[in-house]
Amino acid sequence: MRKRIKGIGILGVSAVCSAAMAMVSFGATGWAMEGDEWCYYEKDGSKAEDVFKKSGENWFYLGSDGRMVRSSIVEVDDNYYYVNSVGAMVSNEWREVENEDGDSDEPDTWWYYLQANGKGVKKSDSSDRVKTVTLPTAAGNARFIFDEEGHMLSGWISEDGEMLTDEDAWQEGVYYCDPENGGRLVTNGWKYLEAVDDENDDREGDGYWFYFQANGKKVTDEDSKRINGRKYRFNEYGAAEFEWYADPGEVGSPSNLYYNSEDQCWLSVGWFKTYPDEDIDPEGYDEGETYWYYADSKGELTVSEIKTIKGQKYGFDEYGKMLHGLFKITFEEDGRTIAEAVEIESEDDLPEADEDVFVYYFGDSPKEGAMKTGTTTLEIDGERYSYKFRTASSKKGAGVNGIDDGVIYIQGRRMEAEDGTKYQPFEYEGKEYLISTTGKIMKKKTNIKDADDVYYCTDRDGVITYSGDEKYEK
Repeated sequence: MRKRIKGIGILGVSAVCSAAMAMVSFGATGWAMEGDEWCYYEKDGSKAEDVFKKSGENWFYLGSDGRMVRSSIVEVDDNYYYVNSVGAMVSNEWREVENEDGDSDEPDTWWYYLQANGKGVKKSDSSDRVKTVTLPTAAGNARFIFDEEGHMLSGWISEDGEMLTDEDAWQEGVYYCDPENGGRLVTNGWKYLEAVDDENDDREGDGYWFYFQANGKKVTDEDSKRINGRKYRFNEYGAAEFEWYADPGEVGSPSNLYYNSEDQCWLSVGWFKTYPDEDIDPEGYDEGETYWYYADSKGELTVSEIKTIKGQKYGFDEYGKMLHGLFKITFEEDGRTIAEAVEIESEDDLPEADEDVFVYYFGDSPKEGAMKTGTTTLEIDGERYSYKFRTASSKKGAGVNGIDDGVIYIQGRRMEAEDGTKYQPFEYEGKEYLISTTGKIMKKKTNIKDADDVYYCTDRDGVITYSGDEKYEK
């Protein structure tokens, strides 16, 4: 039989005065008061030592010196009991006891739970599995983990029920008993926990989010875990992934997924706005701006296409960034996949009529990034230009390129005579047309004069048949 006694360092324990008063002396046998301490004499006259003896409805423990032990944890036959300030064994109670022989990684005190028979809850010495048990608390029942010595454990706990305290505990730990919540085992819920991770120094916080299942185990190695209607990804250590993730998918065809910011971590679907990933889109990342993206219900980005979303069309580049502004776009052979999208930011970027591109404008009405159709006025390099975009056909939204409704358009841009000239010749497809400052082709005109007093005559298509300082005479 093994016997061990631990003294308590936490005061305020309710005394069982009635139990102490119930003790009586039976002369040579039974209980006897010696000085200020109670002892128990066996029938042979010897003092009882290292054993429990009963008085009334309570059990009391006699130590190795034969005196009654008080306010201590007592170990008997690999079981742990607690005797209170009057020496009575307690039951159905929590008790906090000073950790007198622990190392620096252990808590200053240990909590025990003494069952109805007085035995402390503990893990079996022969078991290599964690010991979890549901116990009452002031706030209701909760689950806890105990070790072989009856200690309630807190913090990260390994698969076999060992308390982990080093910097890698978050990686090796399977369960978490929250010290900020009375050591309760975290189940069916999220917990943000500190995690030293030298391999990820880009984090804004000092930890990660973890999700603990109904059995208390953290989720690990999950590519698509649905929790409360949202999807999450967890790495091998159980840390919820956040921000960009490059899913290799098919060789040469990566699918980039976005798992929101550090404080959210769920897979983004639909519209979301963020910075490009440094590894996936380094050029976009270097610009230091946020962009809109659109992902389907699986989180896969819309890339390299013009897509209809809730009745509006939007353009996306090869990395999924929503196009915003005036763009020259070339398509793959299928006519749908965007091969390249180059923003028109200056007059030097304006395309020629025969350039193998389509011009689209993704503006701010009725939604930011919505593709424009019909006519609009755009500013490029401080100059204002009139544009017209197709309202139908397979290339709906592309700039009109050619003569349309008596006007010449070059990749959507309306050709106009310079302000103050009234009229100006404009060469298009090998023919010279006369156009006005509003872009109108001047058809079937005779001796129409510009601001420099030059006379023009045009045919039925607006092609110039005569120009000179004198009127044309038949």
